[in-house]
Amino acid sequence: MFTIMKKYSILFLAILSINSAIASNWMTSFEDAKKLAMASDKLVLVDFWAIWCGPCKKMDTESWSKDEVKMLMENYVPVQIDIDTNKDLASQYGVKGIPYIFIMDGNGKVLYNSMSYKRKDEVISLLNKYAIKMSFLKRDLLNYYQNSSFITSLRLASKYQDFCLHLNDEIVPDFLGISHDYIKDSKKYLKDSDIENKSVYEQKIELFEIQEKIISNHPEKALKMLKKIDAKDIDKNNQSFYSFLTYTAYKQIKDEENASKWKNDLLESYSNKSDLILKHSS
Repeated sequence: MFTIMKKYSILFLAILSINSAIASNWMTSFEDAKKLAMASDKLVLVDFWAIWCGPCKKMDTESWSKDEVKMLMENYVPVQIDIDTNKDLASQYGVKGIPYIFIMDGNGKVLYNSMSYKRKDEVISLLNKYAIKMSFLKRDLLNYYQNSSFITSLRLASKYQDFCLHLNDEIVPDFLGISHDYIKDSKKYLKDSDIENKSVYEQKIELFEIQEKIISNHPEKALKMLKKIDAKDIDKNNQSFYSFLTYTAYKQIKDEENASKWKNDLLESYSNKSDLILKHSS
């Protein structure tokens, strides 16, 4: 209970300290913006700029300051980062020119980025495209923020993949990209950990990479990856996941004969998930 209270108190304190910044439309602290994003179930809208940047000033006047745009910005936590006073942060995100616009999750993982001036209509289109509530991911975003580890990163990657099943097709690749970033984190943390039975967890990570192919509607690639794994080598803790992936991939390519061989191995929860994937990819 104490850990949960501590976790949420950090975010609520951030909200209290940030109200004045929000009133002026833009925050200036990247760290506070990320905390507020997690607390409010929003994505972070980042504008890298500089006071001497002509196109940046033009965007402020012709795009960001317009009422239609400001209304859409309420779906995000907006933060402007001066590249002259935040050189390390600009370097971290590969900012070599401005204006440079990013949309990120509360942990700073990049969903979208684009360098150059954007007209009002382009900004409106962009903000409409990613106006997503992140409440489904809140607990796992917070867990990763509090304790970045193999477990929290892989759990968050998994939740992002599940989240994709409820998004429109246009933005699924972008959210799968964030999931892939967390998978890479999980590999790094697992390699550096002293956890026992690493091979079992390495196998689980591989299966999540295969699920990524299935969700992105590339069943042939998924099956190619699955066939590289000897079914006899699947750990008992990964068997249900493996069966689900194999069944779903065969269903996607409409190979009913091979799919039927795996149907009896499906747990009810995986059967429902398979139906959702197949509906999404049809």
